[in-house]
Amino acid sequence: MNRRTNESIFTSRRALLKAAGGCGLMTNTSLLATLLNLQATKSVMAADTNPTGYKALVCLFLLGGNDSYNMLIPRDGDATSGEYGDYHAVRGGFDDGVSNNGGLALEQSTLVKIDGPDSRGFGLHPGLAADASALPTDPPENTGVAGLYNSGKAAFVCNVGSLVEPTTRAEYDARTGLPLGLFSHADLQRHWMTGFPQSRSKITGWGGRMADLLQSTNTNPSVSMNISVSGMNLFQTGGAVVPYAIGYTGAKTIQGYNVDLNVLGRQDRMYKRSIDSIMGQNYRDLLAKSFAEANRNAIDAAISFNDATSTVSLDTVFADESPSRELQMVAKVIGAQADLGQSRQIFFVAIGGWDNHANLIDAQATNFPMVSRAIKSFYDATVELGVENDVTLFTASDFARTLGTNGQGSDHAWGGNQIVSGGSVSGGKLFGTFPSSLLNPVDPTAGNLNLGRGRLIPTTSVDEVAADLSMWFGIGNNQDLEDVIPNIRNFFSTGGTTGPLGLFA
Repeated sequence: MNRRTNESIFTSRRALLKAAGGCGLMTNTSLLATLLNLQATKSVMAADTNPTGYKALVCLFLLGGNDSYNMLIPRDGDATSGEYGDYHAVRGGFDDGVSNNGGLALEQSTLVKIDGPDSRGFGLHPGLAADASALPTDPPENTGVAGLYNSGKAAFVCNVGSLVEPTTRAEYDARTGLPLGLFSHADLQRHWMTGFPQSRSKITGWGGRMADLLQSTNTNPSVSMNISVSGMNLFQTGGAVVPYAIGYTGAKTIQGYNVDLNVLGRQDRMYKRSIDSIMGQNYRDLLAKSFAEANRNAIDAAISFNDATSTVSLDTVFADESPSRELQMVAKVIGAQADLGQSRQIFFVAIGGWDNHANLIDAQATNFPMVSRAIKSFYDATVELGVENDVTLFTASDFARTLGTNGQGSDHAWGGNQIVSGGSVSGGKLFGTFPSSLLNPVDPTAGNLNLGRGRLIPTTSVDEVAADLSMWFGIGNNQDLEDVIPNIRNFFSTGGTTGPLGLFA
């Protein structure tokens, strides 16, 4: 073997090690997912139910804490009366740039009209009418997330947050049965993902535990049921299942590695053959052998994954911005589900930029249109693929934010509002309870919800949202649901076939 060949193999070996150890060439998360899923598939316990057909669940996580009381807003009354008047007051009025700098209210005339329960009028942030394919003449009530809501394809869950059990103001004051680390980003993100807010030691998420139960419904052991476009995450991590991490262009493989030798130049052919040689050696050491086999399986899985998704062509228009690109990739994976051998898929997409202690109004003017364009295009793509009734997207976020201004933005709070969309969603409705007054939020059961500065005690738990989504996905309301959501019996009794909120028609 000459020196040049030795150098080529040595370089390839370094490239392979780099690929397995970091994200530069091949995602280590994809490698880990492939290895663990291949080993764990034998021990996965199937759910008592045997769901048929195809379904996909998509979590769109808004990292940092969405100020969601500027997303969904009471509209009745005026600036000095009614529900809008209370909203206007508690948010410090609107920032006119002259005499009221720092006000967080939106002007009533800018809100996109929607109807709420009991003939209550609500409005959405104008950014939620943004739509990548809308015409300039389309009324905002018919476009973006607003259009999905008004056409019965989206709903909102109100004043939802992490709870161990239903909580009153008296129990909060006594610090009884509360989630750990309230108002902390790290803790509340963890609680949303694990569904176990009384502990920081839970290392699996409710999406991962759900996949543990249902993984046997899929026939491809190399690609996890749980696919993330935003890296490894706790939500999708189960006891036997870990996320298969991809990018918005697909699964990453070793740079320059191509399966077709006929289209490669001499150096590239040597590069490929060197890597194949490294991974094909008969290693005596079990760890080295397992490592090589895992790399081989990861490369093969990524190539197969990309081959399957590359054949999916969509006419739906997606904006050229991060949330839309990532949800477009999710749509392509959904379109390839048959070729991938998957009848159940759970996706995770995360978007940063929501921790707005300052410049809140400007940040929302950018963030909400991006989210609206992404969600609407994604729904349109599911229609194009003919699976709109089989796919549900939901948003999550650390927490809501203070209703009161800090002079520039808002700070960490608790209960907030989330979006659920899809063809099977009982849309055009508000689920949970939106307080009748944001200035004086009193709940008939929980009492005074305001912990100060407009931090609201949630009246709907993350567990209830997760239970509705899990039951729709194929988990029975029995021990399986308790395995997925450990605290669910604090909010929902066993045996019923309809979820605790009734999110689905």
